[in-house]
Amino acid sequence: MGKSLEYSTIEELSELLSSSKISTKELVLHLLDRSKKLDPNLNVWVTLNPNLETENYSQESTNKLAGIPIGIKDIYCTRDMRTTCCSPIYENYEPGYDARTVKMLRDSQAVIMGKTVTTQFACGDPPPTKNPWNFSRTPGGSSSGSAVGVASGMFPAALGSQTAGSVLRPASYNGIVGFKPTYGLVSRQGVFPVALSLDTMGWFTRSVKDAAILLQYLSGYDAEDKDSVEVDSKPYISIPKPISRPPHIGVVEDFYYENSDHSTMKNFALLLERLSKAGAIIETADTQLDFNSILDSHRVIMNCEAAHTHKDNFKKRPDDFAPRVKEIIENGLNTPTHIYIQSKHFQQNYIKQVSKMSKKYDALIMPTSLSGAPTSETTGEPIFQAPWTMAGVPAISLPYALDNDGMPLGVQIISDHFDESNLLSTSMWIESVVNFTHKPPLLND
Repeated sequence: MGKSLEYSTIEELSELLSSSKISTKELVLHLLDRSKKLDPNLNVWVTLNPNLETENYSQESTNKLAGIPIGIKDIYCTRDMRTTCCSPIYENYEPGYDARTVKMLRDSQAVIMGKTVTTQFACGDPPPTKNPWNFSRTPGGSSSGSAVGVASGMFPAALGSQTAGSVLRPASYNGIVGFKPTYGLVSRQGVFPVALSLDTMGWFTRSVKDAAILLQYLSGYDAEDKDSVEVDSKPYISIPKPISRPPHIGVVEDFYYENSDHSTMKNFALLLERLSKAGAIIETADTQLDFNSILDSHRVIMNCEAAHTHKDNFKKRPDDFAPRVKEIIENGLNTPTHIYIQSKHFQQNYIKQVSKMSKKYDALIMPTSLSGAPTSETTGEPIFQAPWTMAGVPAISLPYALDNDGMPLGVQIISDHFDESNLLSTSMWIESVVNFTHKPPLLND
């Protein structure tokens, strides 16, 4: 069968399933067995789907997600499992319905393996989940369990969400692909919010092609999500091929070069050299962006909207909130309304600025994170990812190298709003040049 099942991509597994070289049940039981073996050390799961071993799986569908096991971040509502947000307030909450994206996965006959650990309410408090590359380092957050499950071979893909950097940063720290589509392209209905004007659904996979496959099945207008965007034609949904010519890439240097650690800068310079040798046209992007103001405004919007989300529970049960969530809510409650409105105006102008800038290139690139994964008392700084979440543009993180400590590093790639097809095609080209094949050494067995 070539590559082991646990590290196969959706594309590879779909081929095995459709040609009946393996059954869905065999695949599910194999990954379930791996989960049970690894999870005592990694803490990926909040709830495993209780029906995995008894389900009668159909083998008839020919779509790419049929029979593919997928992890779901535990802020997505599920009709047959608890949705806890990893909070004592919701520890027994059973919504009884599926979030729109979960329903779309089920309609595609994907297998929902279970609910993965999130940091509490998808904010910044450290999770119990371990980084499979080094147990003393953070897996990142907030989509910690989803990222680690893909990185450790428990499932080939998982849903996460990003309000600042909660998909791209864990992807970078765990050596996998993390993808965040344009704001409004994928429904948030049935997902517990952090800050509604920033929250974006996203996912983790082992390849760019797999990220594109999930986009094909999960994008689309949803009247129940007030910020869902109706788009007439959807070229970005068709599964892209690598770009047919070497891409024109703009490098975002200011702020990113000032804040990256030495190992990140050294490896990123080597990456640019490799891309240039492979034919890419690489130039410094003239960003003219005030990153400190961008991050200040992002913080205000996130704090105020999170405070609105949690105000009732916070009044009743303040001691049940973890320290960093509590801090976000208190900051939000203490922020004057005019400061929030100023930040929203800033965001509107900034979105136009980023769109204008990104139209000049096939993609803009920069390091995904300041460094490889830091130690586990933090989930890492979101300052490298938050600017693009605030702008609402599609973004992806690809693993490309290991730092001096043997920890994975990611390159962050962005394009203009609703230009997913171009972003994914360019990213596939970069992925083919990089050819990152490292696996977490702690799991070699």
